[in-house]
Amino acid sequence: MVLLTGASGSIGTALRRRLAAEGAVVVGLDLAADPGAGILACDITDEAQVRAAVEKVVGAHGRLDVLVNNAGISAIGGVDDHDLATHRRVLEVNHLGALACTLAALPHLRASRGSVVTIGSVAGFAPVVGRPAYVAAKHAVTGLMEALRPELAADGVHVGLVHPTFVTTRLATAEGSAERSTTGAQVSPDDVAAAVVDVLRRRRDRALVGRTAHLAWHAARLAPRTYARLMTRRLRQGTPA
Repeated sequence: MVLLTGASGSIGTALRRRLAAEGAVVVGLDLAADPGAGILACDITDEAQVRAAVEKVVGAHGRLDVLVNNAGISAIGGVDDHDLATHRRVLEVNHLGALACTLAALPHLRASRGSVVTIGSVAGFAPVVGRPAYVAAKHAVTGLMEALRPELAADGVHVGLVHPTFVTTRLATAEGSAERSTTGAQVSPDDVAAAVVDVLRRRRDRALVGRTAHLAWHAARLAPRTYARLMTRRLRQGTPA
């Protein structure tokens, strides 16, 4: 039994299809319900809604084996292009929303010795110019999951992260859709879904999706100043996605 947030989006749709093909029963959460697709209405920034949704799913299916924290939004622009409310909203969805879902799911995941897999980003481990609110939120949720991994290992709960580079669809923003520049070759929602399945099957700590994600992972650690300089140059020369 898999619970998936952000289930109506492009990555969410790919995940629903891939997980179902693997034989999983998948229930999605998103702002709008879609009964035909097995999606319940739930605002993940509302703790009461999250807890009610998790209990409804467990009550209907008897157990919960996997939580996939996929829901996310961005904000495009410099740090002072957005007010504090926008920065807070991005943090609430990407970080605190994932935390709310994880806390609600934990008793059931402990019982099943299940998995929490969170969709991170290159922005979760390396600086990305032009979206500081998103980088901050993705760093926060990445740090949270890295901290939870050893804590929950004693309970038999697996914690995984999937870090894609830019995906070939437009991520929702706090203000609505917006054009964005890319820093390298993009990956597809199906690529991300395949990585999630692999992380679940092998109970891996993390997966980097796309060549750019692998390059960024190593460059940001071995030569952070060089990475930041090259990333900034490529963003300035980038094309809209």
